[in-house]
Amino acid sequence: MPRWRFFVFCSRSNLCYDRTLTHVKEYFSRRILRNTQRLATDSPAREAIMADSRNRIAEFLRETNRLIQALDQNAIDKARRALLDCYRRRGRIFTFGNGGSASTAQHFACDLAKYIIPEGGWPFDVRCLTDNVALYTAWANDAARDEVFVNQLRGLLTSNDAVIAISVHGGNGCSVDLVRAVQFANNVGAATVSLVGFDGGVLGRVSSCPVLVPVHSTPQTEAIHLVIEHLLIHLLKEDLANGAQGEN
Repeated sequence: MPRWRFFVFCSRSNLCYDRTLTHVKEYFSRRILRNTQRLATDSPAREAIMADSRNRIAEFLRETNRLIQALDQNAIDKARRALLDCYRRRGRIFTFGNGGSASTAQHFACDLAKYIIPEGGWPFDVRCLTDNVALYTAWANDAARDEVFVNQLRGLLTSNDAVIAISVHGGNGCSVDLVRAVQFANNVGAATVSLVGFDGGVLGRVSSCPVLVPVHSTPQTEAIHLVIEHLLIHLLKEDLANGAQGEN
């Protein structure tokens, strides 16, 4: 039986109450003393660990700030205009990505559909291709895995529409599905926006509006992708609030 339970049992049973209370006091006094001694002994090591952590935090934040300053503002504005043009045409926007980028694609679709609704206007018509898990896995299971996004676009995507593909590595390696979806969209005549990292990869080269985060780091790329997403949402909301449905 744990010691604290033994103490409670004795006190509740009114057995040797004074002795139990004394034992409780002695027990916790010893624990406090041991903890105090351990803290005193470990203090230099703990301070060193905390200092190292603060340095690593500062380094990450400095790199984040540097990357934000290094973003191509013309590329971001081109993406803004592509999405605004799609809105004016009453086209639909399709977003997609893999892994963490799939959640960014979902976030993008949510903000477009909900956050940007001008007074007296209509919301963006937007669909994220990873939202419907049953449909996604049905296509992934029953057809070529690399065509999982193309098969969801086929028959629906038109030249009035736009796609937003998000990828850390730019479609290299296991993200051929993203590249094929963007190539399919190009053939249809839809606008193709991509958020990419590293060197941009194939996705950055085949997209009509690529926005690159120039760093070989997955955490930094995904973090800045969300900054870009929120920046575009902010700009589009301002555009529509100012009545820019007919002007760039």
